[in-house]
Amino acid sequence: MDFQTSNVRKSIAELAGTGSEAPERAARFLKSLAHRDRLKILCILVDQELSVSEIEESVGLRQSTVSQHLARMKEEGLLSAQRNGRQILYSIADPTALSIILLLYKRFCED
Repeated sequence: MDFQTSNVRKSIAELAGTGSEAPERAARFLKSLAHRDRLKILCILVDQELSVSEIEESVGLRQSTVSQHLARMKEEGLLSAQRNGRQILYSIADPTALSIILLLYKRFCED
């Protein structure tokens, strides 16, 4: 193990210590990603902004289900919403979430 790896592990261990909020925040973040339907929504938003109806059509879920997932992910800071006339367009706002989606794609979807 090199010096840099040792320092990173020490820092991570300190974050997990008593009184640290990091494990709780990390668990909430991972829970928000750890749902099949939310992952499907995030995957289609990787390189585009879409409306609720476009997301509904792409992932094959009911509008109410899509809206619930979008609201949760927006509240948690994973998504942003921008009004375009009568439509609201959703996109990924959190760069870490985007990185994880791309990593999951490489691991599970790429040939």
